[in-house]
Order: sequence, then structure tokens, then C-alpha cells
Amino acid sequence: MKATGRCRPKDSIRPPPPPPPSVDHHRQFSRDSNASFASSRPSSLGINRFSASDALTDRSYQLSAIRTINSFLASHSSPLSLKPPLPSAKDITETLKFVISQLNFPSTKLEDDLPILLKHLNCPIKLNKSALKALGTPHAWRSLLGVMHWLVQIALYNDHLVSHCFDNTFVYALDSYLHYIRGDDDGMEEVDREFFGKLERERNAVAEGVKTLEKEVAEREGRLEELRLGPSAKEAVEKERGVLEEDVKKFHAIIAEISGRIALVEKILEEK
Repeated sequence: MKATGRCRPKDSIRPPPPPPPSVDHHRQFSRDSNASFASSRPSSLGINRFSASDALTDRSYQLSAIRTINSFLASHSSPLSLKPPLPSAKDITETLKFVISQLNFPSTKLEDDLPILLKHLNCPIKLNKSALKALGTPHAWRSLLGVMHWLVQIALYNDHLVSHCFDNTFVYALDSYLHYIRGDDDGMEEVDREFFGKLERERNAVAEGVKTLEKEVAEREGRLEELRLGPSAKEAVEKERGVLEEDVKKFHAIIAEISGRIALVEKILEEK
């Protein structure tokens, strides 16, 4: 889709102006994450604003959440691992930073950036700033574990989207529409160039693959034709067998001739 021919939305339906740069910088952290869509739905944990505290204190949930987080870390070749029942403050900090990085969120200071991210994603788990200052305490750990587990689910959802072929088209349509409703023609054109450029590269790669396969098919067809026109394996073996049998007959004839000469020489020697 090209920007040409599109009209800007009317002022009556145009969304409110963007937030201040300091906040908008974080809100635009990743077009590809689609995290805001995942966050608008209830978490598959079953955690909501009314049952979060009960779920976070449940021992079985805590162990399950830690296993999920560790599995996610391992699948991304991270050396990090959370050790129950209470990981160290360093492990918690590094895990949070790693998970946030997988969402492509630009974070420089965890205490300031994490609350902004959670607010933007409508996280159902309330996390006080005091918890970020006391990461290694049991009281703070419950909320931090819930937040990490919730963010991991979003990252897993993003990974799932990336692994499906329809994701590129979906993200392109979404990004293009978001620029459209903001009246950002330049942004739409940039999305178009990026998307169609990627399609062009993929098409060229497929075309090269087709050429390689066609060459291989031609070589195999040539080999097949040679096998068809040439003698069969049985015929080749029978021909070889006939040649060997002829050689055996010749050898027998030669042996018989030599044996006759030997007998003749022996007879002459006896007469002398």
C-alpha cells in the first residue's frame, strides 16, 4: 500500500497528540513486539486485578512460573537461571533486564523504566517502586515473579508470531494503519519501502533457489536419459560374463597347447 491517494484523517477522528518525548520514547520501543495487543487480553496465567495477590502467594504457581521463566531463558541461550525458593537480587535484576531486552524496550535504569513499560502494557500486577529497591526480599519477590512471568508470556507470544509466515503481513498492516490514523504519510511510506523491500529480497532468494533446483533437475534428467539409452545393469553383467567365458576358453586352449608341447619334449628326451 502506498501513501499516494490516502487522505489524512479528519481532526474530529484524529487521536490526541502524543505524550511528551520522555514517555513517547518508551512507548515506541518496538513495532514488532505487538506487546500491547497481548496485554489487552487477560493473561493465560489466570491472573487479573482481583485474583493476582492470591495467585502470587500460591506455592505451586511460583514453582510453575520459575520453570517457565527458566525455560524461556534457556531457549534464548541465556546463562541466567532463577533458583527457588528465592533467587538472589543479582539474578532477579539480570533476568528482568534480559526479558525486557527481548521486548526491544530501551532500558537504561530498571527502577525508572520498568514501571513505564508495565503501565504501557497494562500489566495486571501492581508493582511498587519499593519492590525494585529490595529485590531479594520475600515480599518483593512475589510481585516481581508475577511481573517476570507475565512479561515472559508476552515475549513467548511475540516469538510465536515471528515463527509464522503471516506475521510480516500482519505487522505491516498494523504499522501502516497506525501511521495512517496519525496522519503520518512519511511514516507510511517508510513502512511501505521496508515491507516491499523485504518482499523483493525474499522473491530474489526464492528465484535463486528455483534456478538451483532447475539446474539439478536438468542434470538428473540427463543422467536418467543416459541410463535409458545405455544397456541395463543385467545386460552389462551378462556381456561382461560372456567376455570372461571367452577368456577362460582361450586360457584352456593355451594350456592344452603347452601341455602337448611338454609331452612332445618329454618323449624326445626319453628316446635319446
